[in-house]
Amino acid sequence: MLNKAYLFYILVIALVTAGCQPGESGDFAIYLLAQDVASVELAKVDLDQLALEEGPIISAEDIVTYDQTTHEIELTQAAYARIQQIFPLPVKVDGIPFVVCVGQDPIYAGAFWTPLSSLSFDGVVIMQPFETDGTTIRIVLGYPGPDAFMGRDPRADERVMKALQAAGKLK
Repeated sequence: MLNKAYLFYILVIALVTAGCQPGESGDFAIYLLAQDVASVELAKVDLDQLALEEGPIISAEDIVTYDQTTHEIELTQAAYARIQQIFPLPVKVDGIPFVVCVGQDPIYAGAFWTPLSSLSFDGVVIMQPFETDGTTIRIVLGYPGPDAFMGRDPRADERVMKALQAAGKLK
């Protein structure tokens, strides 16, 4: 009887401590939202208040290289396919919000956008990838182009670049 109780306590302690372990404190990741927020509302929302999906849509492990001057990201084939799959049918023309994080810290928000949209967007954008044999996406400013973007460019945030450098992904 004492052995069962002892094993039970050890199991509970192991589960509690395993669940409390923080993720890699400096890892770059892009998360989809776990709540319904319109892309156009992202600039008005406190990023710390956004509920994110449990796991990232893109993690540092999914990145082959990140070009810090063009913000092109070469992904693994699996990650590229995952990005292609987030675009629902019928096409969502008002964007699919995401948040770029370093560790547990949200750095900036943006939206995955389809070129089939006639709506403009004053934010950070990752365009829907269509190439079947491609693996590169780019983080850009504004849709349909940079003239739609107003404000400060968050893509070269020092925390993001340091995390990508530490992961050996910067090019």
